[in-house]
Amino acid sequence: MVPARRLLPLLAVAAALAACGGSTASEPQTQSVAPAPPPTGANAVTISPFDAGTGTSEAAPADAGSAQAIFPAETPSGVLALAAQHPDGRVVYATIIDGTQGELTLARLGDKALVVVTGDRGTTRVGVNLTTSAITWVCVTQGADTPTCAKKDSDRKGAIALATAAQLVGEDTARQIAAKVAAASDGGLQVQTRANQVDASCLTGTEPSGGRLMVCVSPSGFVTDTEQDGTIARADVVSPDVDPASLTLDGNS
Repeated sequence: MVPARRLLPLLAVAAALAACGGSTASEPQTQSVAPAPPPTGANAVTISPFDAGTGTSEAAPADAGSAQAIFPAETPSGVLALAAQHPDGRVVYATIIDGTQGELTLARLGDKALVVVTGDRGTTRVGVNLTTSAITWVCVTQGADTPTCAKKDSDRKGAIALATAAQLVGEDTARQIAAKVAAASDGGLQVQTRANQVDASCLTGTEPSGGRLMVCVSPSGFVTDTEQDGTIARADVVSPDVDPASLTLDGNS
C-alpha cells in the first residue's frame, strides 16, 4: 500500500536542481526478481507508480539495505536510493508498450497525485489520494468525445492506468532493471544529461536477448528514463511545479 505522503514515480527534476558530473561502473551481481502482483480492491492502489515496491529484498541488488541517496550514485542500489526520495513535481513521458506509442503524465503535490495515460484507445486521467491510498476520481476520453468522469473506479479503468504507469516507471520496474543491469556483462553506471538538461545517474546494459536496459534517476529522486523488454519511458517535459487544480476532478484546488 502507499505510505502517507510518499510518491515513487520517479518523475524528473527541472534544470534548477543540482547536477553533478562523473561516472562509475557497477559490479555485476546476479539477483532474482519477484513479479509485481495485479491491482486488487475496488479503489485500492496496491500496485501503482506511487507504491513503495512490492518485490522482496532479493529483487534488489545486494547492497540495497545500506545504500544512501547520494548523487552521483555509485552502485545499482544507490540509484534505487535516489529514486526513493519521493519529491513533488510533474513529468511527461513518451512511452512504448507492446510496440504502441503513448504518453504518460505523472504529478504529485503533497497528498494528492495524478496519473494520465494516453494510448490508441484514448486517455485515462486518475486522481489519487496518497494519504488514504485510494483512487478518488477517474476521467476517460475516447477520441474527441467529452470526458466521462466518476468519483469511483467501478470499471477498473483507473486501476489499469495505474498499473500501466507502474509497469513503465514504478519502483518494482526500477528494481528489476537495476538487478538485470547488475547481472549484465556490459552493465554500467554513468551520469548522463537527460530531459530539460537534468543530469541523472543511469544504469545501462544489454539483456541476454539483446534488448537494451536502462534506468536513470535524477539527484532529487525522479526517474527520467526506463527501458526493458521493449517497454520504454522517456521524459521529455519536466517541471518541479504542479498546478493544484490539475489534481482535482472539478479543477478547483
